[in-house]
Amino acid sequence: MGSDNDDASGKRKGRKVWLFVKNASMALTVFMFFLTVILVLDAYKFVSIRHAKFARKKVLTTLQYMDPALIEAHTGMKVLTNEEFESLNSELEETRSKIREMNGQVQQKYSAVLKAQMDLQNMKSEIEELKKVAA
Repeated sequence: MGSDNDDASGKRKGRKVWLFVKNASMALTVFMFFLTVILVLDAYKFVSIRHAKFARKKVLTTLQYMDPALIEAHTGMKVLTNEEFESLNSELEETRSKIREMNGQVQQKYSAVLKAQMDLQNMKSEIEELKKVAA
């Protein structure tokens, strides 16, 4: 008469189990969401988790003793020697000083252009005044 899911009282057997599974999966989903948020915030250093901080330090100290070819293979970036790094830093400083110098020259030219524009405006207003007087 009844289906296979019915017991003697007429209730469905799997209802309680399904309710438990549904509630447990919801709780697990909420827990995983909060764990993901905390780990993302830890990655951007808004929040600090003690073990995650330890793992980050461990990775950084391990990288010091790893083979540069292995690091290059995993990251796709070139590992520089100290001499290459120093030469790049010195080139960077030289370039920055040149840029600052050029920026100063640009500012001087810009101020000269603004001054010329103001002089031109003054001349135009004087010409208009002279036209009014002559007319």
